[in-house]
Amino acid sequence: MLSFKSLALTAAAFGFSSVYAITGADCYAAAHGEGYHPTGGFTATGTELLRRCKSQDASQGYTNNVLAIPSCVAAYTSQSGNEVGLSLGCQHPATDFNGTALPHLDFNIYAQIVGNCAWNQPEACPITQQNFIDFIYGQIQLTDSKPWPSSVDVVINWYKYITDWTKTGDTIPYHNFDDFLHYSYST
Repeated sequence: MLSFKSLALTAAAFGFSSVYAITGADCYAAAHGEGYHPTGGFTATGTELLRRCKSQDASQGYTNNVLAIPSCVAAYTSQSGNEVGLSLGCQHPATDFNGTALPHLDFNIYAQIVGNCAWNQPEACPITQQNFIDFIYGQIQLTDSKPWPSSVDVVINWYKYITDWTKTGDTIPYHNFDDFLHYSYST
């Protein structure tokens, strides 16, 4: 099991003077919490989206700009954002992947979710339930094992969780979705 001391030494080896305080217990909890969503418990879909996110983050040099990686955005919406942040942090302990430390959602990812209307409006068109379903299923299609949800209702519940949190009705504007990705883990 990783200790805080080993995580701090790893960070020091990479030239970081301070480290986000992730402990070995956090990493154990994160590994056992992967795929858990507050609305419906564990899903293999969430776990596989996070696995792909971690792989893509590693291939990009472990930046904390995970909201520019589609599979990471999908992972943050398919399970507890706190678990995603901890899991990524255990993979690269010198970087804070939770909440306010993350850069804003890459607008190109948002446009990938909503389509061309993102670019045609002074205020980008909001995410609809169907946009969200298509985005999640598109990200699942890119995973190795393609663990489809047992029903589309699983993904609809994830969407409803976001709309309940954002309190924006049936759709989710860019800024509210970005806020969800940054702050929902703490509520």
